[in-house]
Amino acid sequence: MEISVVGLGKLGLCTAAYFASKGHVVVGVEKNDHVVGELERKRCPVKETGLAELLESSWANLAFTTDLQDAVSRSCVTLIIVPTQSGPDGTFSNEHVEAVLCGIGPALGGKNAFHVVDVVSTVMPGSCEAVFKPLLEDISGKHCGEDFGLVYNPEFIALGSVIENFARPDMVLIGASDEKSARIVKELYLDSCENQPHVALMSLLNAEITKLGLNCFVTMKISFANELTSICERLPGADVDEITQAIGHDSRVGCKYLRGGLGFGGTCFPRDNLAFQVFARRLGYEAQLSRATVAVNEEVLDRLFDLVCKNRWDAERVALLGLSFKQGTHIIEQSQSIGLARRLVGAGCTVSVHDPQALDGAKDVLGDTVAYFSDPYECVCDADSIVLLTRWPEFRELDWERIDSNAKEGAVLLDCWRELKDRQFTKLEYIALGLGVDVGCPSAV
Repeated sequence: MEISVVGLGKLGLCTAAYFASKGHVVVGVEKNDHVVGELERKRCPVKETGLAELLESSWANLAFTTDLQDAVSRSCVTLIIVPTQSGPDGTFSNEHVEAVLCGIGPALGGKNAFHVVDVVSTVMPGSCEAVFKPLLEDISGKHCGEDFGLVYNPEFIALGSVIENFARPDMVLIGASDEKSARIVKELYLDSCENQPHVALMSLLNAEITKLGLNCFVTMKISFANELTSICERLPGADVDEITQAIGHDSRVGCKYLRGGLGFGGTCFPRDNLAFQVFARRLGYEAQLSRATVAVNEEVLDRLFDLVCKNRWDAERVALLGLSFKQGTHIIEQSQSIGLARRLVGAGCTVSVHDPQALDGAKDVLGDTVAYFSDPYECVCDADSIVLLTRWPEFRELDWERIDSNAKEGAVLLDCWRELKDRQFTKLEYIALGLGVDVGCPSAV
């Protein structure tokens, strides 16, 4: 199939490379001349697990351009994967999507063949029918559902595992203006996926609501696990992992995302919750579960800060291991680790940080308020508190006996994910989120 992909960022370039690797002919469209130049020189400009290797196997089926109309004329399906930034009220802006549609419209007007316009970017419910469809019809002079099709087809991927998520999705969500468009996009995905995912076909509006609703439900599971984590810390002998693993094995619940820890961050989950709340409020309803989900997530950082600073003096040196919002990515947007670093600096602590991939990004937001270390052993040297934040496998593999033996007397190791709960420490005082210790709280019995 001939495909054009508009927007070659973290998701767009992965999309283009993946479909090209499956034999589809793909034209990538990007307005950034530098990105196009790098790709034309067969260089990968985006950091994502497995992307560089995928591109190496796909160059023959890939072309790149800044000319949107030319790309549309050379394809039968156009995927739009551009940013939809959140506004001050939490709603998504359609500015970039509409700009692309304005460029696509004239090309559609000049085509005789049926063309599918597939919006992958996350948008507010109602955007496709109320904004995108009339805009395309007005500019192209053609009728949606007859001369061209409009599809809303958001992805459910996680940074750090985008390629794997493309290859084996749980579900492919397709909201379509007409049956022909739905069939074309369904065939595209089923021909490319390495599993047999469930394909959810529905209206444009229902697909828009589904995208927000699913992400809000996932974050609700995360926050529920973190409430259990907070409760378990107050009961000697309680272990949140044993509890969540048991709960997750009930088919009504499921194990994915049911693990107590730092909470959620990144580019999607926080903003999708806010957008969902605004969407509900405009309909005269308060999305109470979503509001509570966000409140619990914000409380995780408060609790973590209190644990680090409890009974400590203001000039304490704190070493933070992990800055990205999750392992496998350099992204620090809405990272709990970055939030903790800011809080500690504000409280007068001397903070040192290390991350396998996120140091450069952290420097852009933390500046010279913290000390940066490429060597984790240098980062933790002489620290009063060591906080294990992101679940990088590299951290589990560190020589913790060496770190323990060189630690200051009375130093604390705070493990947010219980990665080291089976280890023994001599000098370090080990504390883990979700493991019960006697903190003087009232008994529940």
